[in-house]
Amino acid sequence: MLTDNKPPVVIIHGMWSDAGTMQEVRDAFVSQGYPVEAVTLPHHGPRSEHTDSSRAALEGASLQLYVDFLMDHLRKLGRPPILVGHSMGGLLAQLTAARMPCERLILLSSAAPAGINGLGVSVIRTLGTNLLRFPLWKRITELKLANVKYGIANSQSAAKQQEIFEHCGYESGMVTFQMSVAAFTRRVFADVPPESIACPVLIIGGTEDRVTPIRIQRNLARRYGDRCQLVEIPGCCHWTIGGRFFGEVSQVMFDWLGSSPQEAWREGAFEQAPC
Repeated sequence: MLTDNKPPVVIIHGMWSDAGTMQEVRDAFVSQGYPVEAVTLPHHGPRSEHTDSSRAALEGASLQLYVDFLMDHLRKLGRPPILVGHSMGGLLAQLTAARMPCERLILLSSAAPAGINGLGVSVIRTLGTNLLRFPLWKRITELKLANVKYGIANSQSAAKQQEIFEHCGYESGMVTFQMSVAAFTRRVFADVPPESIACPVLIIGGTEDRVTPIRIQRNLARRYGDRCQLVEIPGCCHWTIGGRFFGEVSQVMFDWLGSSPQEAWREGAFEQAPC
C-alpha cells in the first residue's frame, strides 16, 4: 500500500543494464510503500532485444544524454524525489542531483565523479577487451561471463553470476570512454561540485567490489562530509542490488530513510553492516 507522504523514488541502473536489472531494489521500495519507478536509460535493454538501429543509436550516447533524460523525467514528478543509483547510475544520480532538488540520494557501489580516480588493475581487468576497441567512443561495449564472474558478481553464487550475464545488454562506447580511459579529463564529462548536492547522501559499498572499489566509496564519503553516511558491506562485491547481500543493503537503506534529515546528516559517519 502506498503511503501518501512518502516521496517518489527513481532508481537508476548501471552500465550494460536496464530497469529490469533493478527489480529487487524496486520491489523493496514498493514493499515499504514508496511510489517508485526504475527507469531504463535511452537505447538500453537486454542483448536479445537490440536491433541494428538500437545498437547504432547507443554508440553515440553520452553521459550528458543520460543526465538530460533523467532531468526531463524528474521535472514531471511534481516534487523532489529520492534518487537511487547503482554503479554508473550512482554517478548519474549525483550529476542529476547537482542540477535539480532531490529529497535524498542513495549511491550503491557508485562510479567515481571527476576528481576521484576510478581506474585500477581490477577495473581494467573487468572491462577487459572492451578497452581495445578503437575508436572506443564510436563503438558499443559488452560483458563476457568471465568479466561478470571476476569484477561484477565475484561474491555471488555461480547461478546468480549466470543470471546477471544473461540479462546484460550493451553499453555506449562513448560512455565507457568517458568513465574509463578518459578519466584524467573527466571534469569535462562528470564534474559534481560537492556543494551542489544539498540533500542527505547514503553511500553503500562492498569491501570486495572490483569495478567501483571501496576506496572510491570512501573518497565519495570524504567529499560529501557531514551530509553523508557511508556503510561498508563486508565481503560484498559490486552487486549490491540483489542476490546474496541484498538483505543487508536493504536494511541499511530503510533504516537510513527512517531517520530524520538531521540524523541522516552525520558528520564523518561510517558503519559496517551487521554480518
